[in-house]
Amino acid sequence: MVEDNELMNDFVVEAKEHLADVENQFLAIEEQGANIDVNLVNEVFRAIHSIKGAAGFLGLTTVNDLAHSLENLLNMMRNKELTPTSVTIDVMLKAADTLSSMIDDVNNSGSFDISKHVAALDAIAEGNEPAPAAAAEAAAPAAEEPAEEPTEEPAPAASEMSLDDQIEAAIAAKLAEKNAAKAAQEAPAAPAPAAPAPPTPEPPKATPMAEDSQTTKPTPTPAADASIRVSVTVLDCLMNLAGELVLSRNQLMQAVASEEQSGLEATSARIDQVTSELQEAIMQTRMQQIGSVFSRFPRVVRDLSAKLGKQCDLNIEGKEVEVDKTIVEAIGDPLTHLIRNSVDHGLESPDVRVQKGKPATGKIDLRAFYQAGKVRIEIVDDGGGINPAVLKEKAVSKGIITQEKADQMGDREAVRLIFAPGFSTAKEVTDVSGRGVGMDVVRTNIAKLGGTVDVESVLGKGTSIIVTLPLTLAIIPSLIIQAGGDRFAIPQVNIAELVRVRENERDTKLGRVKDAEVLRLRGSLLPLVRLNEALGCGTAEEQARSKTGATNIIVVDSGQTRFGMVVDALHDSEEIVVKPLGRHHKNCRTLAGATILGDGHVALILDIAGVAADEDLRTDEELRAAAGKDNEHVDEEVDMQAVMLFENGPNEQFAAPMDLIARIERIRNDQIDTVGGQEVLQYKNATLPLIRLENCIRAMPPEMMDRSYVVVFEVKGREVGLVAPVLHDITNVTTNVDTSTFAEQGVVGSLVRNDHTVRLIDFYEIAQLSHPEWFLGEEEEEFAENSLPPLILLAEDSTFFRTQVMKMFEEKGYRVEPCEDGQIAWDKLNSGQYTPDVVVTDIEMPNMDGFQLCQKIRDSASLCAVPVIALTSLAGTSDIQRGIEVGIDDYQIKMDREKLLNAIRNFADHGVDRNKNQTQLVEA
Repeated sequence: MVEDNELMNDFVVEAKEHLADVENQFLAIEEQGANIDVNLVNEVFRAIHSIKGAAGFLGLTTVNDLAHSLENLLNMMRNKELTPTSVTIDVMLKAADTLSSMIDDVNNSGSFDISKHVAALDAIAEGNEPAPAAAAEAAAPAAEEPAEEPTEEPAPAASEMSLDDQIEAAIAAKLAEKNAAKAAQEAPAAPAPAAPAPPTPEPPKATPMAEDSQTTKPTPTPAADASIRVSVTVLDCLMNLAGELVLSRNQLMQAVASEEQSGLEATSARIDQVTSELQEAIMQTRMQQIGSVFSRFPRVVRDLSAKLGKQCDLNIEGKEVEVDKTIVEAIGDPLTHLIRNSVDHGLESPDVRVQKGKPATGKIDLRAFYQAGKVRIEIVDDGGGINPAVLKEKAVSKGIITQEKADQMGDREAVRLIFAPGFSTAKEVTDVSGRGVGMDVVRTNIAKLGGTVDVESVLGKGTSIIVTLPLTLAIIPSLIIQAGGDRFAIPQVNIAELVRVRENERDTKLGRVKDAEVLRLRGSLLPLVRLNEALGCGTAEEQARSKTGATNIIVVDSGQTRFGMVVDALHDSEEIVVKPLGRHHKNCRTLAGATILGDGHVALILDIAGVAADEDLRTDEELRAAAGKDNEHVDEEVDMQAVMLFENGPNEQFAAPMDLIARIERIRNDQIDTVGGQEVLQYKNATLPLIRLENCIRAMPPEMMDRSYVVVFEVKGREVGLVAPVLHDITNVTTNVDTSTFAEQGVVGSLVRNDHTVRLIDFYEIAQLSHPEWFLGEEEEEFAENSLPPLILLAEDSTFFRTQVMKMFEEKGYRVEPCEDGQIAWDKLNSGQYTPDVVVTDIEMPNMDGFQLCQKIRDSASLCAVPVIALTSLAGTSDIQRGIEVGIDDYQIKMDREKLLNAIRNFADHGVDRNKNQTQLVEA
C-alpha cells in the first residue's frame, strides 16, 4: 500500500464524491426495473470504475476487488444482459455500504472481510440470484446499522481537547481529589487492617501532554471531512476584501496620526462595511447544501419499509437549502430517527390503510426551506396521526404527569409528550423502537444546535414534525437586554416580537390565571416570566420596581411554547460570537453560552427552551381552560393590527403595518448617497432606493440628526426603504380607523393613540407617489368581452378592512359582494343568488369564523369547487394546519395589496384542481 498520506487523502476525498449519489442511483435503477436507463447505469459504472482504478494504483487490494465485482454487474446491466431486481439491488447496496466503510477507514481496509459480498455478486453475474434471506444475510452488520437510536455526543478524547479544556479538566479533577481527601479525613476512622501487604508500585500514568514522543503511533486515517471545497470566486472575493481591509487600516493609522476626527469617522464606517462583507464571505465558505443529509433517507425508508412489511414513498424538497457545515454534520442522526419514526409509528400497514380508504402506499414528505432567517425542516406523513388521549393515559401510568395535569392538558400539548424522557407508546421493544429514548435525545441534540423541534398531528390524517435551525452557529444576531443589573443576549431566532405595556394598560394587558402571570395579546393568553426572578438576579427592591411603570416584554418562542419574558431594559441588536460556558455550568439549562460585548463586558446567552422548561410554563390552551369565563378581555382584542409607530417631523406620528415590513435597519445619515436626484443606501452589495414621507404626502420634514431608521418593504418585486427618523414603538392598535379626516393618497386614515393622532400609511401608494415609473402600464384587469367581471364574495367583520379591501378589488374592475360576518356570507351563498368566482374571508369573526365558512362551502355540492382565500394577519402554523383540513386554498395578509391581487387573478382565471393533492399552505 502506498504510504503517501497526501495522495491517500486525495483518494478518500475523490472516492467519497463518487459514492455520494451511488446509493440513490441504485434505488433509481431498482425502480426502473426492466426499463433500464443506460445513461444512469453508465454514471454509476464510471464512479465505481474510478474508485477501482485509483485503489489498484494505491495497492488497496480489498477495495479494488469489491469495486471490480460491482463493476461486473453494472456492465451487464448497461449491456441489458441483467435485469435489476430488488434482491440484486439489495446485494449491490450492501456491497456499496462496505465499500464506503473501507474508504472511511482506508488504512485498515485490508482487514475487511468482503468474501460474502464478492460471492453474492459473482453468483448473480453467473445467473444464480440468491434467495432474499440469503441476500439479507450478506453483510448483516450494514443492515442493522440504521436501527441505532440517536445518542448524546460522547466526551472528546484527550487528544482532541484544546489546551483550555485540558487545563479545566485537570482543575476539576484536582478539586474532586481534594474534596474526596477532605471527606476521608472527616469520616470516622475505620479499624486498621492487620499486616497489610506492601502496595505494588505502579508507574506514573502519562498525561496526553506528556506522552513519549518516541512512542510508535499508528498512521492516522486521512481526515477527508476536515477539509472543505471553496469556490475560486469566493476566494477572489476574500482576497479583494482583505485588500480593502489593509487599505482601510492604513487610512485609520493616518487619521489617528493626524488626529483628524472626520477622517476617523469615515474610516471607521468603511472598516465596519468591509468587516461585515468579509464576515458574510467567510460564512459562505462554510455553507453546504442540506441535500447531502437528505440523500441518505431514500435508502433508510426503503429498507425499513421492507423490514416492517409497509409500502412507502418518500418525497424530498429543498435539497438546495444551505446551512453551516457544523449543522449539516450534526443533524444526520436526529433526522434519521425522525424519518424512521414516521415509517414505524406514523404509517399504517397496507391492509389497515386500505380499510380506512387510503392508498396502500403511504407517503412521507421531507421539506426544507428558509423562513424568517432560519431553516425549517418538515417531516409530514399521511398516517394515522397521534391519539392525544392514549398519550395522556400512558404518561399518567408511567408517572410522567399527574392525572390533574392530564385533565388540564390540551390535545396539542398532549401530543408533545412524545418528547418526554423515557416515554414510548410501543407495545414491545424492538431494534426499531420502544426504548423511549429516541425523541428526547432528538430534541436535546437539536437544542444543542440552537434549534427547536415541534410536532403537530391530526388523528386519522397524519403527523408533522417541524425542526427549526439557525443558518450558522459561529456568529448569531442577538438582542441585548438587561435584567437585575446584568446584561443578557437573546438569539433573534427565538424572538417573535417586542411588546411594551404602559402603566395605564397594565390592567387590560396583564393578568393572573391560577397564580400564573399572563399577557393578553391579540386574543391569546401567553405565560409571563420575569427574568430577574427566574435567574435570581437583582435585589428585592429592583424586582419590586420592575412590577411598576411601563413593562418591556419580549415574546419568545422555544419551539414548543410561546411566552413573554419581562426585562428591565432593551439595549441594542448585535452580532455576537458564542463562547462556551465552563464545565461547572454544564447543568444550567437556562444559559447557552457567553459573549464579549463591544464595551468589553461579558453577557450571558439565554437558552429560551431551558427557561421554558425550568419555569414549567402552561400553554394557551391550558391557560384558557383554567381561566374559564373570567377572561373577558381576550375576546375584546381580536380585531387588532400590529403596527410600527414612528415620527417624521416634530410631534408628527405615523404608523406602518408590521405585516408588510421585511426588516428595520438603523443607519447613519452620512451613509445615504444621492444618485441622479434619487437617495439610495448601499446595503449588502445592493442599492436600496429610499423614500421620504415629506416628498410624497403632507408631512413635516424631520429635524437634523446623525442617525435614522430605514423601514424596508417590498413592492413590484423590489425592496424599497422608507426613512423613519425616530422610531417610537411596535405595538397593536385597534382597527377603528378614521378614513375621512386625513384621507389622501398614501394615507389610509388616522387613529388616536395615547391622545395623539396617528396617520396610517399605505406602502403601495407611497411607492406609487415616489416612483410612478415603476407602475407604468398597470391598468384595470382585462376580462373577456361580453362577460361580467369575476365576482368576489368578501366576508370581513372589520369595517375598516372590509372597506379597504373592497375598494382595492373594485379599482381593478372586479365585482364585490361584501358581508359583515361569516354567517351572513353563508346565508347569501346558501340562498343560491350568488355563485362567486372567489371567496375571500377573514378568519376571526363572530357568529361564524372563516374556518367554519370554508367547511360549509366544501360540504356543499354546488359550491365545493369555489376557491377560498383566508384574509388574515394571524396565519400561524396551527391556523395553516387547520386551514388545510377544512380546504382553504391560500392565506394572504390583509394589507399586502400586490400579493392579494395576484392570488385573486390566479384563482379567478384558473380556479383550483380538486383532483390534485392540495398544495401546501405556506405561512404568510
